[in-house]
Amino acid sequence: MSSSVATLMSKLSRRIWIYASVAAILAVLVTERAGAQADRGQPRAAFGPTDFRKLRWLEGTWQGTSPGQQNVYERYRFVNDTTIEITYFGDAALSRETGTGRVYLTIGRIYHTFGPGRWGATRIDGSGAYFVPQVNARNSFDWAKEDADSWTSTLRSSATGHETVTVYHMRRLRAP
Repeated sequence: MSSSVATLMSKLSRRIWIYASVAAILAVLVTERAGAQADRGQPRAAFGPTDFRKLRWLEGTWQGTSPGQQNVYERYRFVNDTTIEITYFGDAALSRETGTGRVYLTIGRIYHTFGPGRWGATRIDGSGAYFVPQVNARNSFDWAKEDADSWTSTLRSSATGHETVTVYHMRRLRAP
């Protein structure tokens, strides 16, 4: 083999090695990025009936207030060991129903639904719960128990391009 062919082969080998290295690095970066996006707090922990019972404090009728927002009125009712029905009202007299939702346990996951939206729980414990968007939803929310008759609901949304946080202070109107 002539020296010019050997030099050409050497240069070609280096280029192939460089291209292969760059391709490998890009593949790792793309995989890590996809994994990080898919991993944005999506439910992973398996929940059971014991975890679901930790939400019993929600049962009852509540009024929520937040500065600059209309009051909200919500009723949480345990149907069984795996389902909570939620009824939303547009008035303090609870005479105008505006929607329904539910929180339920299925196959080791706890979900919250409202209309076409679904959120998955990433945390359920004695102090509250945290839900992230899954289907037809863009906001996450946190329920934090304060005492037997009050809790906060913190909604976080970045649908407009910047994060908006709304905190409702929930006060019990009626026990279950």
